[in-house]
Amino acid sequence: MTLRMPPLRAHFLPGISPYTEQVEESTRAFVRRFGLAPDDGARQHHERSLLGTLMSRAYPHAGPAELALVTDWISCMLVLDDQFDETALGQEPERLRMVTDQVLGWLTPDGVVPPYTPGGTEHSILTAFHPAFDDLWRRTRPLTSATWRTRLAQHIGAFFDVCVWEAENRRDKRVPGLEDYIRRRGLALMPYLDLIEVTTHAEIPEAVYRLPELTELNQSLSDADLWTNDLFSCEKEDRLGDPHNLVLVHRHAHGTDLQTSADAVGTMIQQRFDRFAELSREFPDTALPPDCDPDVREMLRRHVGCLRSWSSGQLQWRHETARFDPTRPEILGATGSTPL
Repeated sequence: MTLRMPPLRAHFLPGISPYTEQVEESTRAFVRRFGLAPDDGARQHHERSLLGTLMSRAYPHAGPAELALVTDWISCMLVLDDQFDETALGQEPERLRMVTDQVLGWLTPDGVVPPYTPGGTEHSILTAFHPAFDDLWRRTRPLTSATWRTRLAQHIGAFFDVCVWEAENRRDKRVPGLEDYIRRRGLALMPYLDLIEVTTHAEIPEAVYRLPELTELNQSLSDADLWTNDLFSCEKEDRLGDPHNLVLVHRHAHGTDLQTSADAVGTMIQQRFDRFAELSREFPDTALPPDCDPDVREMLRRHVGCLRSWSSGQLQWRHETARFDPTRPEILGATGSTPL
């Protein structure tokens, strides 16, 4: 069947950086330089994903060096995620945990990636990704504090925990429950929202970052973004037999067909877009005391503007990218990505 996408509205007009073509080329060079795409099919999949366009829409305000850096971050993370989702590694939770623990060990607060000594069954994937993460951390270090780097590593670690949980489900042929899936799914976007502070050269004070109003703002955007991702990728993941998709989890929970569940998830997504729009119009003014430093207040207003850019930009990009194409040969053959 050909899925009919339910209409979605992000409330804010999408923009785009003037450096889009530049970062598309530079992030393709990044993936080639570190050998993260092991064959022509993998390279074409990365290029057709248009990740430079995604980040140019998410961060239209960013300078060229900062935009190139955050685009390389998402390229590295999504290629790694494809290895977790679409190869045999995604059905071997113990081996996957070894890989994620190694990667987390590279993300040190001082921004210096320790050397990697190859060994064990995880050798090939780590040999490929170690120099890539070393490059990313080296370029990120001058733009960030140890506090920010610690927070990014924590958010990546939480995402990795979900990846291992998914691998356990695949191994055991278990479809997650709806509430459990929704709770875990919402963790995947936080590293990319952290990168806003790299592009603006303005870190949110930790006391402000922990405000419940900002937490809810981030969560509403994360849900809207990630559930939209699931909506656009559900046919691909259905063909691969991967149950970790909100549309597929909904279908399993309610015994519906794919279109009915897609329509229901579309309604859920729109509710989260609406809530994000409402919260973004209130924050930071309703959350901060009247005597708050005006510079902090203005910085947070700019940050909210960046969150809005992500909201509208990612939705626009879904209609431009071929990342979710369910007819690419690896999906039709149910083989997924080429293992590193």
